[in-house]
Amino acid sequence: MKSSNNMGLCTEIDPLSLGQKAAAPFMKMKQCIYLFFKNFSWASLGPSRDQVSQEQSSDTEQWKTQALEDFKSWLSEIPSEAPASLSVTPDTCDLYTLLAEFTSLKQEIKMQNREQHRTLKAMTQIQSMTDAYQEVMGHFDDKTRQIATLEQNIRKETEKRTATSFLDVRDSLIRGRNTCVEAASVKGFFRRVPKEMVNIHKGYEMAIRKFDVSLALLDIYPMETDGVAFDPMTMKALETKQGTDRDKGTVLETISGGFRRGDDVLKYAQVIVAD
Repeated sequence: MKSSNNMGLCTEIDPLSLGQKAAAPFMKMKQCIYLFFKNFSWASLGPSRDQVSQEQSSDTEQWKTQALEDFKSWLSEIPSEAPASLSVTPDTCDLYTLLAEFTSLKQEIKMQNREQHRTLKAMTQIQSMTDAYQEVMGHFDDKTRQIATLEQNIRKETEKRTATSFLDVRDSLIRGRNTCVEAASVKGFFRRVPKEMVNIHKGYEMAIRKFDVSLALLDIYPMETDGVAFDPMTMKALETKQGTDRDKGTVLETISGGFRRGDDVLKYAQVIVAD
């Protein structure tokens, strides 16, 4: 059998099965929605294209009219006569005047170039003189340092030679003091120690101290030798003795004292060493 739609919107459907009959209402709804959107006009929701175009044309005409009014107002404010600064005649600016101005400008540029050249030449000469002056000052500083070093070496050598001649005087004072000590140590029934021996010993001690202070001003100091180990770098062994209670290589007696100035040995000590 065939069935027709009462609304005239749907097509004829063959009843093939129970599933097709159940889907028929949904097919009708789909066709109705399709027809609704097909016949719907969006013009009812807003202005038409013609209306929009007319509005745009009206705005353009209004803008043009306003621009013309502004231009007329600007023209009305311009004076009828040109300013004096803009009135140029052949008498005020001719070719001869223009060439004369260019010639004057050319001469001025030449003079400026000449002055710049002179200034550059003077600066070059000053720079060369400065370099020569620095070179001379460098040699002067080197010579000054050399002279200062030479002066210092001469002073040290002079002090060394002068002090060396007085070192034997200290040895003489040491021997005099030792003699006083030996004389004071020898006593007997018929031999008495002189009364002034103690004062003589104190006098030797005072002289030795003052002598050492004077040597210290020249950075010269005596070396300790008695009772120390023999040092071949600062001592010279004049004699060796056997049968002593001292260890081998120990200095037993100092014949002549040794003196040092910094790391330099001014005088070697002459000693007697235990063997």
